[in-house]
Amino acid sequence: HDRPGVSARTRALVRSAARRLGYLPDLPEAPAPVTFHLVLPSGSNAYIAELARQAPARAPAHATIEILRAPALDPVALARVLAGIGASDGVALVALNHPAVGEAIRALDARGVPVVTLASDLPDAPRLAYVGIDNGRAGRLAGYTLGRFLGREPAGPVALVAGHLDYRGHQEREMGFRQVLAEAFPRLTLLELRESREDRAKARAETLALLAAHPDLVGLYNAGGGTVGIGAALAAAGRRDVIFVAHEATAENKALLLDGTLDAVIDQSGAEEIQTAFALLARAAQGERTAPLPLAPRLILRENLP
Repeated sequence: HDRPGVSARTRALVRSAARRLGYLPDLPEAPAPVTFHLVLPSGSNAYIAELARQAPARAPAHATIEILRAPALDPVALARVLAGIGASDGVALVALNHPAVGEAIRALDARGVPVVTLASDLPDAPRLAYVGIDNGRAGRLAGYTLGRFLGREPAGPVALVAGHLDYRGHQEREMGFRQVLAEAFPRLTLLELRESREDRAKARAETLALLAAHPDLVGLYNAGGGTVGIGAALAAAGRRDVIFVAHEATAENKALLLDGTLDAVIDQSGAEEIQTAFALLARAAQGERTAPLPLAPRLILRENLP
């Protein structure tokens, strides 16, 4: 009856049920306006910046997008941001693997607000879906690519740098990388993991310390942000002989591929992911809950730059 005081989500659910039961004609109807919240970490991570840039253009026409920032790598602060969200028809976020974040997602779900995780999952929380690449598969791809670049029966120490292990995605990439090295390249020795905390300056400093401690280093995999800092350290040390594999085909990383500092990039499309996340939330607002399969990671070399 179009009475006031009914939320857009409830209105859509009732109309959908009425059409299925034959009370209303099954005619196309303009979707009701919705408001979605996109919660991203602060900082200089290029992939996160791409998600924020793509969000307004990739949202459905009937959706209003509010972008919220949480202090990077602070799960309690992220949980506070989630708890502070008022009226919302859906939330998408880059999740940290922490109980406080899981509880905040449970609270949103209890209010009837669907949640989509982006890039890094939190599968034990009641989220609607995960949108991103299969990070374990991406880690395996990184390990296989690095090993093959080093030639037949490669030997020597290799390093793994994670952005931060509070991201489940970085844990999964590490696991996949270790698996492939153990299976296919047993003569490569994996050194102790280092974290960049998604900070370029720290990534540069960690890499310089790594090169000083292990002058025989033959390969390096960066599973998180800070690739520009690692590239700067390799260039400053004159160590472009080190096989270097990282993530995201950003403009800066493309430049590193072109000058030979970076050998390969494992890419995920921020535009595709943000569009998929909003489409899932839009369908959920109309009572349709679906979950996509993880996206396939794409291997980018100098010769197939997108």
